[in-house]
Amino acid sequence: MFTAAKVVFFRALSGLHAGSGTDLGIVDSPIQRERFTGFPKLESSGIKGCIREAFTQIELPTNDFIDVAFGPADNGDKHAGSVTFTDGRILLFPVRSARGVFAYATCPLVLNRLSEDFKIAKIAKITENDDVEISVGEKALASSSALFIDSDNVILEEYTYPAEQNKKVTALAKSIAEWLDLSGYAKTLLENNLIVLDDENFSDITQNATEIITRIRIDNKTGTVVDGALFTEELLPAETVLYSLVMSSSLFLPEDVKSETKEAAGSEQGKFMVDTLAKHIPNYLQIGGNATIGKGLVAVSVKGDS
Repeated sequence: MFTAAKVVFFRALSGLHAGSGTDLGIVDSPIQRERFTGFPKLESSGIKGCIREAFTQIELPTNDFIDVAFGPADNGDKHAGSVTFTDGRILLFPVRSARGVFAYATCPLVLNRLSEDFKIAKIAKITENDDVEISVGEKALASSSALFIDSDNVILEEYTYPAEQNKKVTALAKSIAEWLDLSGYAKTLLENNLIVLDDENFSDITQNATEIITRIRIDNKTGTVVDGALFTEELLPAETVLYSLVMSSSLFLPEDVKSETKEAAGSEQGKFMVDTLAKHIPNYLQIGGNATIGKGLVAVSVKGDS
């Protein structure tokens, strides 16, 4: 039973490739996806690994915090890490728009999941005034009229969707901007350009509107492409927003083991671990592959009462 939890948000600042390995389809190197929805995701192991790596480069309150939180690097049989990460779930997906340049798209299924995850992190409501139980009917629901090409239509990618402005979505957009610690133009853009599609259309967009790039490697002697070194790679576009839960309970340490972290945590071990992680997690991380060509840079924010 987890005694403490927080929500960690990741906003992509560049294309993000969390790969699922090779594929027999059109794209040689696709991104990770949920099997049953097709929604993009980040495997929890990747999130845990990049945060652990980041923590090796900063000063922490106790010398053994990394081993206690994430598990020993040299001998995993000693004990498990006390901090648990869930898979990164999609919250917002950026999609081209005929007006407003692009929209931040989401859907009721995603928002319902978020509401359930917020309860685990003891965040009672999605917004201050309402739980935002959003149900999309024949029309998509927008936070403002910024995306509208006329009084009741938006064009996303090559598709036209009937749409209407909705007060609940307006409130939701303001909440999300707050969770992501946005300010200035970035805050205004999200508050104006949020749209809630039905589950099926959102699924289609997340599967068909990702970035596909072609990668090559050149032979320095011949100046031509190396045989077999031409391949395609799928990326989550910049401005994609995902989130993960970080949770903890008691420390998985033998009773006779002395530990600085165990002494510092006292009786509220789960709270100490989650609060310490939230306090020291960097504002920016690199997740996934292609770090040397600038991919996978994300802005990080943490919310929740442990």
